[in-house]
Amino acid sequence: MTQSRDRIDWKTIIRRIKAGKCTPIISYRVSARQFSDNEAAVRAWADEVGYPLADRHNLARLAQYASCIRPDALSAKEEYLDFLKQRLLHRFRAEQPPDQTDYFLATLQAELVDLSFSELASRLGYPEYASDLDNPLRILAELPIPVYLTTNFVSFMEVALKAAGKEPRVEVCGWREDVEAGAPSVFKEDPEYKPSVEEPLVYHIHGLDAYPYSLVLTEDDYLDFLFNVGQDPDVIPNRVAVALADSSLLLLGYHLQDWDFRVIFRGLITSRRSSRRLMSLSIQLTPDPQGVENLVDAQEYLKRYFEGANFEIYWGDVQSFMKELWEQWES
Repeated sequence: MTQSRDRIDWKTIIRRIKAGKCTPIISYRVSARQFSDNEAAVRAWADEVGYPLADRHNLARLAQYASCIRPDALSAKEEYLDFLKQRLLHRFRAEQPPDQTDYFLATLQAELVDLSFSELASRLGYPEYASDLDNPLRILAELPIPVYLTTNFVSFMEVALKAAGKEPRVEVCGWREDVEAGAPSVFKEDPEYKPSVEEPLVYHIHGLDAYPYSLVLTEDDYLDFLFNVGQDPDVIPNRVAVALADSSLLLLGYHLQDWDFRVIFRGLITSRRSSRRLMSLSIQLTPDPQGVENLVDAQEYLKRYFEGANFEIYWGDVQSFMKELWEQWES
């Protein structure tokens, strides 16, 4: 059922959060304002790799092309991460007075090859918000949530949790054998670990930038992810599977047509929901009237798409939703 803001069942959401039965699933769009121009960044990378087709905003297709013209798929992923680091440095340089940044950036440039994108962003002070309440991740971090799921490959959720005085543990989805073998697993290193409010789990569904081979980036990656997770349910740790099946989910920052959303919704959410199907929320911007012929029909389509999995729709942006959720939590 589609809900207006004033008709959301906040009491149920708050009750589920208090009971540890609410699990956010976080897109890259939530994590940092430097990604607000993501489409422009993708188009810029398309120019850099010489992408010849018209759909220059489609990152999965662009990455697929790059993986074909580079030595291998890993090279394309490494190149994309390097491109993002250079773009972030360029932005930082443009925003700061030269006399305050030249020496710092020269020093940083020497270390750049050894820094992940997440580490570089942290060194540069990103993501930057006017206050904690303007940062959706900071609000999420303050709530008593034991498991955070994200398709983002950066570690901003972990940073927000540490700022909230918590000790997050990190797990990368072993969607492929080399990922499972190469990325450290908190559950293998500490079999007694159970996610808690004080030591929450941050589960990176589509990889983490510290391990470029773990990224789900190309079209083939998304298809392989969907197939491998479907073939072997044990790819998903039991505690994550329980959170997906037996808690209210908050889908934050996803667009219906994007690969990251389609793969997790079909491969992880609808395929693993229990028969009880606890009420969940998808935070959706009102469809852009410039991009649709009939706004009412577009909203009805979104409603019907989600209702089979017992998802209600909150029409608005993630930042507004999280502020409103915090107000409800505080009251």
